[in-house]
Amino acid sequence: MDAQKINSMLSREEGTKLDFKLKLNIETESGKKELAKDVCAIANSRGGRGHILFGIEDKTKKIIGINLDEFSEEQIQQVVSTRIDPPVPISVDTVNIDNHIIGVLTIYYTEQKPHQLRDNGAFYIRRGSTTDIMRKEEIASMLQDTGLINYELLPLYKACIDDLDHEKLLNFFHKSGLPLNINKSILLSMGIIAKEKDYNEYHPTCGGMLLFGKNPQIFLPHAIIRIHNYTNELNPEHYIASGTIIEMLNDACSYLRNNIDNKDYPFEIVEDFLGKSVIYRDYFEINSAIEVFINKNKIEITNPGAAVKETNRSLEKYVRRNMWLYLKVIALDSTGQYFNKSINLSELTQKFGKIKTFNILSKNLYKVILPLKIKQ
Repeated sequence: MDAQKINSMLSREEGTKLDFKLKLNIETESGKKELAKDVCAIANSRGGRGHILFGIEDKTKKIIGINLDEFSEEQIQQVVSTRIDPPVPISVDTVNIDNHIIGVLTIYYTEQKPHQLRDNGAFYIRRGSTTDIMRKEEIASMLQDTGLINYELLPLYKACIDDLDHEKLLNFFHKSGLPLNINKSILLSMGIIAKEKDYNEYHPTCGGMLLFGKNPQIFLPHAIIRIHNYTNELNPEHYIASGTIIEMLNDACSYLRNNIDNKDYPFEIVEDFLGKSVIYRDYFEINSAIEVFINKNKIEITNPGAAVKETNRSLEKYVRRNMWLYLKVIALDSTGQYFNKSINLSELTQKFGKIKTFNILSKNLYKVILPLKIKQ
């Protein structure tokens, strides 16, 4: 760590991966708990490594400096290593800036998320510049990102097998070239249903309901596409597309086509991005839905679930969520309307303009902006 990097950090505002503190206080039990909580929250927040700078006024970012006698690397390491589970890798440095000593605590990217405090079992995360307790859906989402749980295979205990549509299952088995003698054993082996061991009962899985449910939104009300129409007064301003994944996509795209009065518009791009949003969304974000905004000059698709990088960071690839869903839905989308599309983006962007994408880690969102008008 050097002065140039510190000055670069000071030019930014506090956020999920950066915190400014005037002093380090680990002489008291409350001070030790506070440090462990802040480190835990930064480690759990999305993104790469984070930093806490000591000797900085957090409001003004004025450099005050620290007393080296009160900044012990050994004590900091001991507090962090004994109070967070799994342990969070950190390093401790000091940097001289304008004759002031700045303490720098670096919290490294970890593949062991989520981390929790050992003394109370709580999980923490940063919301902007504030440390807060993680919500249960945030913990579940993080466990999915690290591969410890799989949303699609979780059972829906309030649903029963009769809530699945037999005709939709037959259609899938037919398109997949599978025998049509559907029974509980086959559905169980495919992950479409799950067995509750204590009562020997069978329930649809979340994935099974999303693909083959009679009315999926009864059990998964957040699994919708909410469309906001700000251009065509002849159609409703707000519209909700629902049903199974394929039904929801058909419903949403039909509504969009009725709103956009342009026969030359490349709807295959909209279909492609909507297909990706439905498959790769974070379904643990139960308070959010896929949102589509139709404006005068653009279509904006906002998807719950930021793209997260592979745990092996050297690959620089992004994890695809809900691969169980994807492998099933490509059989249902036999015409390739939504998935595995071959699109010449460079040719289309020359005609319609640039497609913009935003990966918003702090809000766990992915946004796509598609130009709507033909370039003159």
